Amino acid sequence: MGNDVKSTAPAFPGREIILYEIRQALGRTAPGGGSCLVVEGAAGTGKSELLRLAGMHGEASGFGLVAGTAVPLDTGAPFSTLRRVLRENLPARDYALLTDRQTFDPLAPVDRIVEYLRRTTRLRPLLVALDDAHLVDDLTADALRNLIDASASLPVLWILARGASRTPGHAQETIDWLIREGAARHRLESLSPEAVAEITAELLGACPDDDVLALVARVNGNPFLLNELLVTSLSDGRICVQDGVAVLLDAEPAPAFRQAVVHHLRGLSHECLRILDAVAVLGPRFSIHEAAGLLGRNPVELLPLIGELIAASVLEDEGPCLSFRHPLVRETLYDRLSEPTRTALHREAAATLWREGRSAPTFLEHLMLGRRGDGDGLTQAAPHQEARFVPPAGQLALAARRTAASTAPPSAPYAELMYRTTLRYSAAQVQGLHGQMVAHARAALRIARDHGDRTNRAHHQLWLAIALTASDEFDQAGEILAERCDPSDHVALPWVRPMWHYHRAQLKLAAGRLDDADEDAVEAVRICERLAAPSLAVGPLALRIRVAVHRNELTEANRHVDHASRLSAAASGAALEELSWVTALLHSAEDDRESALDTLSRVYSGVPKRPLLLTREPHAGACLVRTAMSAGDSERATAVAEAARLVATRNPTVTSAVAAAAHAEGVLCNDVDRLRAAVSAYRSGPRPLSLAAATEDLALAENDAGARSTAIGLLDEALARYKNHGARGDALRVRKTLRSLAVRRRTRGRDRDLDPVEGPRARWDQLTPSELRVVRLVAQGLTNREVAEKLFLSPHTVDSHLRHSFTKLGVTSRVELTRQVLTHEEIPPAGSG
Repeated sequence: MGNDVKSTAPAFPGREIILYEIRQALGRTAPGGGSCLVVEGAAGTGKSELLRLAGMHGEASGFGLVAGTAVPLDTGAPFSTLRRVLRENLPARDYALLTDRQTFDPLAPVDRIVEYLRRTTRLRPLLVALDDAHLVDDLTADALRNLIDASASLPVLWILARGASRTPGHAQETIDWLIREGAARHRLESLSPEAVAEITAELLGACPDDDVLALVARVNGNPFLLNELLVTSLSDGRICVQDGVAVLLDAEPAPAFRQAVVHHLRGLSHECLRILDAVAVLGPRFSIHEAAGLLGRNPVELLPLIGELIAASVLEDEGPCLSFRHPLVRETLYDRLSEPTRTALHREAAATLWREGRSAPTFLEHLMLGRRGDGDGLTQAAPHQEARFVPPAGQLALAARRTAASTAPPSAPYAELMYRTTLRYSAAQVQGLHGQMVAHARAALRIARDHGDRTNRAHHQLWLAIALTASDEFDQAGEILAERCDPSDHVALPWVRPMWHYHRAQLKLAAGRLDDADEDAVEAVRICERLAAPSLAVGPLALRIRVAVHRNELTEANRHVDHASRLSAAASGAALEELSWVTALLHSAEDDRESALDTLSRVYSGVPKRPLLLTREPHAGACLVRTAMSAGDSERATAVAEAARLVATRNPTVTSAVAAAAHAEGVLCNDVDRLRAAVSAYRSGPRPLSLAAATEDLALAENDAGARSTAIGLLDEALARYKNHGARGDALRVRKTLRSLAVRRRTRGRDRDLDPVEGPRARWDQLTPSELRVVRLVAQGLTNREVAEKLFLSPHTVDSHLRHSFTKLGVTSRVELTRQVLTHEEIPPAGSG
């Protein structure tokens, strides 16, 4: 027999080398000559699967097989592992002879088993595979040492698998001794991205699309987590197969996957699990001192437990910090915490991080996440002038600052200064004081620059861009947000990266650039998922809902609502308000006014004292008034109009704030003069969709006042502006209004996309130029990745364009899409320019 045993047993992508070594060892053992292999790896790296495949290779090559697994309870019962393995693999008569209680002493069994091996291997070679060998009892460990040594001249191959955690014990010492005596040692590392992709395609029975690959990348090459994520996502309908392609429908892991993750950690001690629950709140990266402070422990006491978690590959060392090796594990641990526990831990984390001298924004973030149950009302009871309009979270921040003053690090003066500036900015934002927001953001930038703090500088650049956008300074905001978002600036604050894309999307949406806004929002959601910070994706998803409603893509909008709702438990108040508003816009577009009003209850309860939504979205005021009036709720409508006027009074030089107040009041009273003032103000501002909405409302008021021809002219103007910016849903609404006035405009070419009765050509004409470029290449047979390379786009952008195209054309496969292209255009041959 040759050295390389041929086998038809299945392969294990990413583990080809170790399987080859096992086949080689089988080949060397078969002629006569024992050996031992030790396989090491963290939980979930595939040790058990590797031993199973080794057994299949062995049996296919004529080997007998003895296989077993040690369990934690074995360590306290002498010979328990050996007895169980023998009982599970040997005939009852042989087992009884080898384990006779009258003669079963610490020395006798080894001789009997060796003699049994001699008789058995005369007929065929033997493979002995023992999983979790580090858990065997002490007497079994001694027996293994003697058995492996005594069977060195027999055709017996021993394969022992042990975990990565090197907790001291006789079993570990025995395995170390075997390695020193010549046993081959193989360590299982994380799977490569290529191996992950191959396993994914094999498990799903289809080629995974880019979203599926992005999802499985979150397991960081852990085979157990990969298998559980795919199986549970497929069975839960979160992944489906269409035309041989596995498509991701929902990036949120299924509940069954989270249960599997908890089961995956079952081997850790209670103390280690307690540490993990706490540090999951700190985020993906943290220091040992921060963990100790949160737990109220001495850092030195935690060192052995931290070592255990690193050895088990749950945490990993990143220089001065620790991080979770698998983001999905941290996410699962965080999500399973009860709301009161999570809130309490966030508050403790805020105090701990302040004492450790972490940046003010990080500290403030934990305070905001720990504000549950405090309510959203404002208070004026703070003793400090800067906190006069600060929410309760700000009051907690002041208390934490005072209690931490005695233990503050040497950098406390700078941190104190940055903290005060940050708090002032937050208070100004809540109150809608745009000028003060800009001033405080600029002050924070100067402080960060003076102290060489890159983290805070990047963060406050983002805040400045937000303030400038609210102040209608789109050019200045655009210059800041056009700069490349350098990840190295945001190591301590990784959430800056997705928020950079999110606020750039908000700026583009305000400027009427719907397609560009949606692309940035898609990128923001993708980064949030990769950072294992899904709650941060609520804001970007809310923006995507609004874009989809503008485009009349209501099915897509509902999908985004479902996605955002699942992530909203840990989202901030501002993101939840925006989600409520855009969800109400969707309900209104679906003519469900009752649901729209119910959805907005959270927003209505905060006005006029909390006008935060109106400072971020001026146009929201008129929408909120309209929704309340349609339900006959004049009290809520009046409160919103008062809030809009309050923001305008505080920002008399901001065109959009002044226009929005007049717009809300005009809708409230159906007042032509106020609506004319709103339109006039919006004309000098940078928000074209807000101008179109005010023009549409003015047209309705003019018609009610008997000025039909004026109303028609205004509706035509609003229609043209909506069409120019791709707001097909809004344009459709205006055309319906024109038809109600007995006006029907002739449509040709692209105008037909606004009327659903215009037929297939109208649906084809709905495609934007970017979407057309994508579908033409897809119809030529190119994959999403090939299209991305050809058009210099990201695969996620291509996927987004393709989904929008499917929705607009009413198709569900690439074959149907190709038919549509053949109907409307001539497809050039593949590979042509």
